[in-house]
Amino acid sequence: MSCYIKKKDHDRDWDYDRRCDRDYKKDCGCDRKKDYGCAKDKDCAKCETLSPCPKKILLECGTTGGMMTFTATGQTFNAANLTVDTSCFCKPEIKLQFSSQVNAMLDPTAGLFNGTTVVQTQADAEVVLLYELVCRRNGGSEITIGSWTFRRFLTGGSITSAAAEVTAVDAQDLTTSDTFSFDKCICSSPCQGCVDYMVRVTATTISTVGTNGTNNATATVSMGQLAAKIQEC
Repeated sequence: MSCYIKKKDHDRDWDYDRRCDRDYKKDCGCDRKKDYGCAKDKDCAKCETLSPCPKKILLECGTTGGMMTFTATGQTFNAANLTVDTSCFCKPEIKLQFSSQVNAMLDPTAGLFNGTTVVQTQADAEVVLLYELVCRRNGGSEITIGSWTFRRFLTGGSITSAAAEVTAVDAQDLTTSDTFSFDKCICSSPCQGCVDYMVRVTATTISTVGTNGTNNATATVSMGQLAAKIQEC
């Protein structure tokens, strides 16, 4: 326990900066049987616990990867990037926070008219995005340390209007705007150097309809932001 010695109202000149420990209490004549505290009938210094030393804390903000509109399954891009220098920490504990904006458009009526033929049964529309948190230490190989899924689905169903009267207005469309975010805590083993983090978004499903593969769903990811708070474990 670290503590400073406070000067009492007596003639002895105590050292203000001197640390209080067992040897010092013994020298001042304290009753060591009473939890190493000074006895009330003894003229000696009293030690008080100070606040613990604060831990080092580092806050880093990354850069956005811009905007990407997914129109086909398999498309991918990095939504945010962040580089953290942990060389000043012995065993860093890292909390990563990510957020982004996702605008999805589901249109089961896409491909409703196939040449001169009117299709009354709509196809299902679906968007599935895979968010992966990727880590790369000191320029080494990439390691995926977390994954999350964003999904929007709209069932097609059937249009009840007569075939000659079917229009896009008769079908149900869906447009959504969501904030997609996640947190990740990492307690690293002792290792100095720079660590690169990135959030990679991959379209695992962008639905299509018809023989010509017309898209009936799209998703736009934007405003990706990755931040990290680092402190000693």
